Amino acid sequence: MSKLTPEKKIQNKIIAYIKELQSKGINIDYERRQAGGFNYQKGKPDLFVVLEGIHIEIEVKKPGGKTTPLQDKFAEKCKRMNCLYYLIDDVEYFKNLILNLIEMYSKSRL
Repeated sequence: MSKLTPEKKIQNKIIAYIKELQSKGINIDYERRQAGGFNYQKGKPDLFVVLEGIHIEIEVKKPGGKTTPLQDKFAEKCKRMNCLYYLIDDVEYFKNLILNLIEMYSKSRL
């Protein structure tokens, strides 16, 4: 039996929350990027999320975890391209972030 890293535990909770939102009819989807996988590229965030058409890149770290220089470079690229990028080390922060984005998106459609 393999032991989950703190990052994987947070990722799993984030994905469980996304699935919960999907079950409530929220237009959200995700893709998990697995380190070492066939298409894996170093520096890319762990999760690619689309919420109501909004592209969000999420790097998951254990609490207090630091990004690598390649991850920092990708974050800067996201900023230049007006893509949302977040470093997440707390599931509750992620939940609040998503709820705020949902609220902002719904107001912009009025």
